[in-house]
Amino acid sequence: MKKTITIFLFATLVNVCAQETPFINAEVDTALRNELSGEIMYDNLRLLTQWHRPEGSLGLLHAQQFIAERARAYGLSGVRVVDQPWDGQTYEPIFAELWMISPRREKLASRDEVAVALADYSRTTHLSAELVDVGDGDKEADYDGKDISGKIVLAAANPHSVMPFAVWKYAAVGLVCYNSTRVEPFLEAPDQVAWSSIPFKNKEGKEGTFAFILSPRQGLALKDVLNPTPDRAIFGGGRKTAPKRVMLKVDIEAKFHQPRQGYVEAFVRGKEITNQDIVLTAHAQEEKFSANDDGSGCVSILEIGRALARLINDGALPPPRRSIRFWWTNEIASEYQLFKDVPATRESLLVNINQDMVGAKQSLGGRVQHITRPPLSRAGFLGDIVESIATYVMQTNNGYLSARLQGGKGNYPRGIFSRLGTREPYHAEVVPYFDSTDHLVFNDGPIGIPGVTLTNWPDEIIHSSDDDLWNIDRTQLKRNAYIVAASAWYLANAGEAELPVLAATMYGRGRGRLGHAAAVALQRVGKAADRATAYRESRIIIEQTYKREREALSSLAKLSNSARRDVLVYAGSFVEEYQAAMIADLAQLDNFYESLSGQKPARVQLTTEERALASKAPKNINNLKAYFEARDNVNAGKANMNGHMVEEVWNFVDGKRSMLEIYRAVFAEAALVGPWYYGTVTLEGVKYLLEEGIKQGALVL
Repeated sequence: MKKTITIFLFATLVNVCAQETPFINAEVDTALRNELSGEIMYDNLRLLTQWHRPEGSLGLLHAQQFIAERARAYGLSGVRVVDQPWDGQTYEPIFAELWMISPRREKLASRDEVAVALADYSRTTHLSAELVDVGDGDKEADYDGKDISGKIVLAAANPHSVMPFAVWKYAAVGLVCYNSTRVEPFLEAPDQVAWSSIPFKNKEGKEGTFAFILSPRQGLALKDVLNPTPDRAIFGGGRKTAPKRVMLKVDIEAKFHQPRQGYVEAFVRGKEITNQDIVLTAHAQEEKFSANDDGSGCVSILEIGRALARLINDGALPPPRRSIRFWWTNEIASEYQLFKDVPATRESLLVNINQDMVGAKQSLGGRVQHITRPPLSRAGFLGDIVESIATYVMQTNNGYLSARLQGGKGNYPRGIFSRLGTREPYHAEVVPYFDSTDHLVFNDGPIGIPGVTLTNWPDEIIHSSDDDLWNIDRTQLKRNAYIVAASAWYLANAGEAELPVLAATMYGRGRGRLGHAAAVALQRVGKAADRATAYRESRIIIEQTYKREREALSSLAKLSNSARRDVLVYAGSFVEEYQAAMIADLAQLDNFYESLSGQKPARVQLTTEERALASKAPKNINNLKAYFEARDNVNAGKANMNGHMVEEVWNFVDGKRSMLEIYRAVFAEAALVGPWYYGTVTLEGVKYLLEEGIKQGALVL
């Protein structure tokens, strides 16, 4: 009897909690909680971390073959490793050791012991040479009065920035660096070895030589041998003695082979809709061990595939209506190459959800799981679905006093835990769009597929010898996998029956965003010295935000299988309400301006330049390969804008929006968040980018 009551109460609790997001029902919630395993993810991660897997390396190929073998064993469909052409460098380190041979014999670095001790693209080298300390080594003044020709330099800066000075300009034979990924490396992580690379060659065709990477503690100890100072004794130096001549011996064997890259693909097949796949991505290439970046993402989508395949096979869940596709990639490059080679792939994808660093033990380094919304150029249903599900997991995996007083057990209302994981809270935040990982490709202008990412930040363990299993939490792996699996499952099944609730949710969340836009606009006028300019800008913010919300509602048509595909059946009243609300918000802006200035705002008139830009509507050329080659020739730095907003300029190009409209859209997006996040968007910067895009041949009018 007691057991029966417990099950009944548990089922009731699931139903109540599942109502906190309309996108997960009790059946799916229970299935995912029971089947997703942080332990299985962690065990797969143990094996994945054995390979040093930079772009194009055999280590990457071995890692992808391992992923493919697991995917087949888990029952996923269509598993294949896809080879792709690539114009990057493929590099294979074979052996590397660095020895101090005078004034004493000591092994300083070995690639067999620490894979990142040798900078990527270091070439075969066998020599002995004197060591010279050049301080940071990345600026001209570091070399004043120093003879380094034929010698090895000791530098604190990244070897990529030291090589042009030390080797190419002043004829050093190679580098020993002790750069770090940490803000305060000597205090926080003196034994961390950073993953680094040297330039392959410069514009004149000069090739890089080699660089060994030491930890900060080792670097300072070596400095002490060269010029001992008592204050460095804590890092391994000795008492003050006379400077010594240090001789090093370098032995490196490495090779460069035919450029190649690739990705692994697998499916959970849908039963009805064949041209709207939900694609989940993670990148397999990185350094050894790269447990969090991005081994965690790789094992997470592998586990999502395993769990869904088993749940479907066991009858716990039905086959989805749409397919869920899985890609384990060479970060960013694989997706761009795929879309260039097979542009029609765009037509078979609905959305992208990416995972890049989703396993962090959050008590180490104060790391927070960031879940992005799509950029405003891709406004639609994806952001609200993922945000709703992520918020549900956040709220049920953190402690709230009121919820505890309601009689809940433990600290969390509905915690998700792994058996061998921590009981730490889930520190997560839904944030405006940022790029820097695979989802940026999907959002890119002519590709146009909405994408989001789960990426923890800040992370001072990234790209170093410290990104190993010890910093991974099985519980956080499971929580993030739950968010992605639940989001993908809902999207894979959404249809006519789901549209009314989805439209209502989007409308409600949209009203919150519109309220924020109104507040930003009114505040802008309230605090500005030049209220006339602030008023013009504030109108743009309000008008553009309403446009994005209307566009978001119109995206629901993609989920409709009716012949008319008419989103107004579900959201027409919401669109009409937005129009009336915009008129009211603009009127309130007028009233606020008048109350502050004592006069009505002047009617907004376009300047001569704005009228010219309003008559030009750029569009992308049809050939994707040619488009990206041409766009890469644009010197985006001259626009003096945040890189994310440069992307948005390209993303808003659709052959319909004028140059002026594109400026207004990007300006409003940046202003809604603030200059601390997106910088400042100027008409001049947007104009430059679009005109240069036309000049280079990426765009036409």
